[in-house]
Amino acid sequence: MDNKTFKQLLRRYVSGSASDSEKKTIDTWYDSYRELDDAEVFGCEAESARIGSQLHTEVSGHWMPPKRIPYRGYLAYAASALMVLGVSWAVFFQEQNPAAHRTAQAASSSATLTYQQVETAVGQVKKITLPDGSMVWVNALSSLRVPKSFGKPTRALYLDEGEAYFEVAHDPSKPFVVHSRGLSTRVLGTAFNVNAYKRLGSISVTVTHGKVAVADSNQHQLAAPLTEAQQLIFDTRSGSHTLNEGVSHTTASWREGATHLRDASFENVALAFFNTYGVELKAGSQAIHDHRYSLVIRTTNRLDETLRIICSIHQNQFRRKDYEVIIY
Repeated sequence: MDNKTFKQLLRRYVSGSASDSEKKTIDTWYDSYRELDDAEVFGCEAESARIGSQLHTEVSGHWMPPKRIPYRGYLAYAASALMVLGVSWAVFFQEQNPAAHRTAQAASSSATLTYQQVETAVGQVKKITLPDGSMVWVNALSSLRVPKSFGKPTRALYLDEGEAYFEVAHDPSKPFVVHSRGLSTRVLGTAFNVNAYKRLGSISVTVTHGKVAVADSNQHQLAAPLTEAQQLIFDTRSGSHTLNEGVSHTTASWREGATHLRDASFENVALAFFNTYGVELKAGSQAIHDHRYSLVIRTTNRLDETLRIICSIHQNQFRRKDYEVIIY
């Protein structure tokens, strides 16, 4: 709908002559914008104030309040005025910010989808088969959303938290897209691992075979398409990324209950430990935190056995209290 048509519809809404379907259109637009924060749209208070002043002028041209309002009609009038203000803001926002308007419209459309939620607990791995025949393994303490309309017309799903391994059925007409906290991984048919645990501050995409393209939230491709044994690590804080070659095929060995860590940071060790046992692992000093670790954490090992393995790497000790272990 172009701006001229929308303004005409707004005037009919204000005057009370809009049809039920036209009212529904206005209400839908209003709902899609009312949750936007001024700072997110304009970036500074001065610009927000300028737009607000101009908006007031726009609204005044459409709505002049009556000089006298019966008390019992006061609340109805106030509600109507607020609605007009919100809808007028939407019209103005559309004209001033076409790109942001398209983003908000897409988000509103996405919000109407219904999902199948797949969640896992400590030490749990789930395997699901999608309607197109693709298979997904979901690691411990992860959350995956699959639209119930998956495959109609697109094959897109959402890894909101955690890690998942995908074996994608080939379908050139319907690219397979995994959305994970600001990144989108797009493929036709391949196998790859996505690690997007929030506590790591990074997202990694590792390809087992085939080819995938990774893009940021602005749909800018971060690098050339990844191929077998390549890995992209995206820093969610800085927005930078690194590429690794010759990554081991054991990246997704967690599916069989064995997490292989090679030259891993303490954060990665602590995450794997928590996923397996539900116990927090903490470094007793900065030096211990800065150590690198190479080991395998197996679900078949007892907690104390794994702790002894971790401590043996740098000749450390551990102290356990309830659901926390400190390495010192």
